[in-house]
Amino acid sequence: FIAGSVAAKEPFLLYLPLTSPHTPLAVTEEWKGKSKLNLYADFVMQTDATVGAVLDALDKQGIAENTMIIFTSDNGCSREADYPELLAKGHNPSYHFRGWKSDIFEGGHRVPFLVRWPDRVKPGASSSQLTCLSDLFATCAEILDANLPRDGAEDSLSFLPSALGKASDAARTTLV
Repeated sequence: FIAGSVAAKEPFLLYLPLTSPHTPLAVTEEWKGKSKLNLYADFVMQTDATVGAVLDALDKQGIAENTMIIFTSDNGCSREADYPELLAKGHNPSYHFRGWKSDIFEGGHRVPFLVRWPDRVKPGASSSQLTCLSDLFATCAEILDANLPRDGAEDSLSFLPSALGKASDAARTTLV
C-alpha cells in the first residue's frame, strides 16, 4: 500500500487497527516465547515488530521524514495479560498507575500516545497535554487545513499545537 501510494504520487492516510494486544492472544509461532515473560508479552513484541515493518516501509520509500505516525491504544492493558505473572517477573504493563482495561482507574485509561513526524515534531519531545482519541479528528482537519462544520466533531480538539511544541488556547483541561 505504501509503495503503491508513493508510486502513484498520492498522499495517503493509513489506518492500521491491529487486534493486538487484545484478546484472544493470537501470537504467531515465530513470536511465542520471545519475551521470556508470557504469551501476552510475546503478543506485544509481535505488535512492535509489525509497527516496525511499517516504519521500515516508510524509510524504504524515502517518505519517513514527512510522514506523521501516531501509535496509541484504545485502553489500558487487559487482565488477560496475567498481571501477577508479569509483576513477579518485574514488568508492570500499567506503569505506576492502578488498574487495567475495563475498570475506572487510570491504569485502564492512560495509554501510550506516540507521535513521529521528523519534519515537524521534535524527536524526544514530550507533552503532558491531556489528549483523547477523539482529538485525532480535529488534529487531522487542522493538518489538512480543512474547515469543520460548527456542529462537526464538537468533542474533538486539535493536539497539533502541543505536538509541535506550541501552547494552545484550545488545550483540553478535562475529559470524561
